[in-house]
Amino acid sequence: MKSRVAVVLAALVLAQSAPAEPYAVGSAIPVIELPDQHGVPHQIDASLRAVVFSRDMEAGDVVKAAVAKAAADLFERNGAVYVVDVKGMPAVIRSLFAMPAMRRRPYRVLVDEDGAKTADFPGGSTRPTVLVLDALRVTALKQPTSADELIAALEPALAEEAP
Repeated sequence: MKSRVAVVLAALVLAQSAPAEPYAVGSAIPVIELPDQHGVPHQIDASLRAVVFSRDMEAGDVVKAAVAKAAADLFERNGAVYVVDVKGMPAVIRSLFAMPAMRRRPYRVLVDEDGAKTADFPGGSTRPTVLVLDALRVTALKQPTSADELIAALEPALAEEAP
């Protein structure tokens, strides 16, 4: 009996520690709460139409360029949120440079400091990842390489109207 219990417990531990697959089209994202760059908690929930996610500075530069081109309310007016995973950044760089710079941005940035809540988000390349959502279900994944591509991913109606 003890060996069966041990086997079941071992299986449960292995199942919980196994790395999950990144979100893909058809995946459901759970409600996630993260603080913004000012420490105010916000949720990724069913009210959002898109999540823009990045793990590195080059991807962040694409996002900054898109906001500079389209206006600071790019995310808000499109039912989107920008999320960054800063786990890979040295703590001293994060606290002395990155967070103060993020606090100066005129748009909301949700910050995952330890990477745990965004571990299943696809990305990590030099491009941001856009997860297009419908009631927290991923309907499309995009990795724009430019500000224009990111804007088009968030403002599909504008992209459809273009000649």
